[in-house]
Amino acid sequence: MDEERTALLYAVSAICDASATQDFMDVENGIKAKARPSASKETLQILTDVVLKQVDLVAVDLQQFAQHAGRKKISAEDVLLCARRQPDLAATLQEYHRANFLGSATRKRKDRS
Repeated sequence: MDEERTALLYAVSAICDASATQDFMDVENGIKAKARPSASKETLQILTDVVLKQVDLVAVDLQQFAQHAGRKKISAEDVLLCARRQPDLAATLQEYHRANFLGSATRKRKDRS
């Protein structure tokens, strides 16, 4: 798990840097100019822990949705169900699913595998 945590820490750091840079550029083009903030190592570690805990929660939800539907495999519908309380995320996932998966393969009527 150490390699995964290190990779996730790197990704969280990159996202924070990109967000801070974008915010800085937006402010720079506006009225006020501020110094570009950076996240401390402790902050990045805490954010990484939050992401890992959230991933664990989503994994449990996905397993329960599939089990409730009588399936042994998690499906795209389970992922969309997890995202139902975040309309923007759900719309993005639905669009991605439609563009990449629907129509390209024949679907079974009921997949109980």
